[in-house]
Amino acid sequence: MKDISSLRTALLSSELFRGISTEALNSCFILSFRRGEVVSEMQNGSECVGVVLSGSLTVSAGEGSSVSVLKRGGEFGICNIFVREKMPTLLTARVQSEIMFLTKEEFARLLSTDAGLMYRYVRLCNEKMLYLAERLSLASVSDCKERLWLYMKMFSKNGVFNPGHSKDELARQLGISRSSLFRALKALCVSGKIETTPGGTVRLCEN
Repeated sequence: MKDISSLRTALLSSELFRGISTEALNSCFILSFRRGEVVSEMQNGSECVGVVLSGSLTVSAGEGSSVSVLKRGGEFGICNIFVREKMPTLLTARVQSEIMFLTKEEFARLLSTDAGLMYRYVRLCNEKMLYLAERLSLASVSDCKERLWLYMKMFSKNGVFNPGHSKDELARQLGISRSSLFRALKALCVSGKIETTPGGTVRLCEN
């Protein structure tokens, strides 16, 4: 039997699931995945939505093409609730991870009865569309320095960019080589647009 109170605490990091009903929590199930193990939306014979309770997942469009990282509270499987097409992405556990699953059929039923959940769902889908638009605009920039600069501006908070992952991972997300990334960082530092810190964060000096 699930510990509902502990599950609610774990879901506080999720914008979508933090306000989910006790009824829905009774319908969910939790699975653990080892590092490197593929995490599928198909679980126990049903298509599911999922949320990361602990650990993290790499989202990629194929081998060696990382798109993003889902950390605690990150959701997946929500953009194709009402269509049959599968998402063209691959999810892989970066470390030992615990995932909560809820069938898409049950999730769709809850959307029809819970106005709060519907609002959070629509808002999250809108955010994902904006994110995709930003990624497309980023891909259209051929100059590595400008691409890095735009990326840092997109994902900075209060003028500070925290990559949250390795230089190799950042280079993959930008679609450039590691050497090109370091040249771009150096060029931005020399131009005075950014300042790097020993902790790995970057301060944007020009917005």
